[in-house]
Amino acid sequence: MRKNKRHDFDFRLRIVRAVIKGGHTPGSISRREGIRKSMVERWVSFYRSYGIDGLKPISNSYSADFRVNVVRTMKAESLSLSQVCIRYKIPSQSTVLNWTRVYDSRGPEGLMAIRKGKPSTMPKKPKKPLTREEQLLEELADLKAENAYLKKLQALIQFESEKEEKRKSSRN
Repeated sequence: MRKNKRHDFDFRLRIVRAVIKGGHTPGSISRREGIRKSMVERWVSFYRSYGIDGLKPISNSYSADFRVNVVRTMKAESLSLSQVCIRYKIPSQSTVLNWTRVYDSRGPEGLMAIRKGKPSTMPKKPKKPLTREEQLLEELADLKAENAYLKKLQALIQFESEKEEKRKSSRN
């Protein structure tokens, strides 16, 4: 099975029509196309609930209030992840599962703090000025590393030249 592959609208529509109108099962389609059965079933559910719009790409930008509402509804009505995804048109069950975990551990405030996108990098601490002794020790460590590198390089060159000489002498 292929992982992390995005499928375009036409591909999804063709798969859903094969299941609904073609009489194929989600399992047979998933094996034929090399995709997960659960994905085919989710596409069919979205199509049945929302029509063609259910197969179009969905923006994954959700407000904090929306996230809290989804989790509270899920808990109050004892809905499954797939039922919640279909009701609120959320394409991934893992999204709702993550929201539930955050809600359970940190409460609604935890869902308010979720930010989308790449996390910011840690700020670098400014280096304090080194003493003369520390500067000399760093320079010594650099020189030792450079010396060790050059020795290894020289040994490699020597090994290759000896190998080449053995090849030449064995040909004669």
